[in-house]
Amino acid sequence: MGTEGVWALKLVAIVNGIRFDVNLTADPERENAFVAEIGGDRLPVEIVELKPTSITMGIGGSVGFFEYSRSHGTLREVIHSGKSYEVEVKTPRQVEMEELLNRFRRKGAGPSAEKQILAPMPGKLLDIYVKPGDKVEIGQVVGVLEAMKMENELGSTVEGKVKEVLVKKGDTVSINQVLIEFE
Repeated sequence: MGTEGVWALKLVAIVNGIRFDVNLTADPERENAFVAEIGGDRLPVEIVELKPTSITMGIGGSVGFFEYSRSHGTLREVIHSGKSYEVEVKTPRQVEMEELLNRFRRKGAGPSAEKQILAPMPGKLLDIYVKPGDKVEIGQVVGVLEAMKMENELGSTVEGKVKEVLVKKGDTVSINQVLIEFE
């Protein structure tokens, strides 16, 4: 099998506050296997067993068991060999947007003047995590949108109190469709 159809993904993993840029590439020769490039090192990784709260993986010739917890669909903690690690996994674009928003807020811009969250792309809404009356912060994950067979977290571009949620789990949305309105 050639390299056509082999997927690659760039991620940013933040473990206990330390950033790691990660490039993942599918191994075309083996199912559930890929190569992780971190800081110039290339490690073969294979998913041996995946359960709702744990994963067993072969990493660079060793096998490891990892327990994990999620909050609103987002990975938050990984436990390995009795040690707990605070974990965030984001796309490079999410990190750039968060840094831009933080710079903007540091300049005294105050709360967002926006009053809506729009769909960034067409897709199917897999989950929505907020309801009317909830307080939302900029960057908070408010839902998950499936587009092009990938799950994309919807980070809020608005800070404030939810007035109305105009969509529900399972809805198909179009680009720039209003998903959530704020007071």
